[in-house]
Amino acid sequence: MGSHRSGTGSRGIARWLIAAVVAVIVVAAVAGAMVWLSGRSEQEGRDAAASCVRGDLAVQVAAAPALVGPLRRIAESFNAGGTVSADYCAKIEVTGIDSPVALEALTGTWDPKLGPVPSLWIPESTVWTARLAAAKPAELSGQPTSIASSPVVLAVRGSARQAFDGVRWLDLPARQEQLRIALPTGADADGTYLAAQSVAAAVGRTAGAALSEDAAKSPVVAGSLARWAKDAPKSTTTGAALEALTKPGDAVRAVPVTEQQLAAFARGRDAAAPVAVYPAGPTASATFPAAVLDREETSDAHDRAAADFVAFITQGENAKPLTEAGFRVIGRPAPATTPSVAFGTVEPLAPASNAAVIALADTVNRR
Repeated sequence: MGSHRSGTGSRGIARWLIAAVVAVIVVAAVAGAMVWLSGRSEQEGRDAAASCVRGDLAVQVAAAPALVGPLRRIAESFNAGGTVSADYCAKIEVTGIDSPVALEALTGTWDPKLGPVPSLWIPESTVWTARLAAAKPAELSGQPTSIASSPVVLAVRGSARQAFDGVRWLDLPARQEQLRIALPTGADADGTYLAAQSVAAAVGRTAGAALSEDAAKSPVVAGSLARWAKDAPKSTTTGAALEALTKPGDAVRAVPVTEQQLAAFARGRDAAAPVAVYPAGPTASATFPAAVLDREETSDAHDRAAADFVAFITQGENAKPLTEAGFRVIGRPAPATTPSVAFGTVEPLAPASNAAVIALADTVNRR
């Protein structure tokens, strides 16, 4: 009979193999724990950001009066959406301030009577942001962003409409005695400054290209604008000139305004309202530049929230209140035609440089 091995010599699993298996299990467990902890940390960070860990942040917006209604509607949507800016829940508050008043306060000392210091300023046109950039360039945080536009038109008395048939921007200075176009300045008079840009481009033969500072100050351009302004009928404000066009008389036959301005004025006035005439040639527009302000009274969080609000305005359907109020917005249909304003196709004029804008406005203001 063959012999057998004793029980003490029976075969078993090698110890080194057991140790290797245990090591693999430990490493896998540690790695899994690290991944879980990392994911939890990231989620906690997202949850903290989404919950506004630093609370609410009031962000002031100073806007041209015509923008206040639609901007407040947009701000309500922005605020309700719980947008987080720099760990705050930004709460936008919109105040209407005439652009010359806001400019004076921003270039000097902010008057508390105007309300809290704004983090965002949206005037009618670059006439105002250009002056702020020239006076206090450090006040502006980056380049202003246009949130809407409205081309300049001539608001014309109904009885004088025929006299403006086929009129061009180029014609206006020479025909001022016949056309009697008021040229008010100051608050709500951006139409005057935009019309001056359109006339200057026509006289300077820019073919729609941006007008340079040298061209704006050239004798032919400056002389034409000075003559046009000097021969203009007396007027105090754009509002007063529009009212005059609804009353008997012929001393004032027209006043330059934006489409939106005329549409708002004409609402509910029926046949008594002036009508929009679109002079032929490249036409300047109010671009409603949104300027984020960098001031000592505001923080980086205010700046970030203001920029987030500007981005919100220009996204998708958010700008709908602006078109409903008569403003043109890129990517949206033009406002609906009214008896006074056609909201038709306009040949655009490239925006002039800040220096040219200021030079043209100064020429019109001197009369």
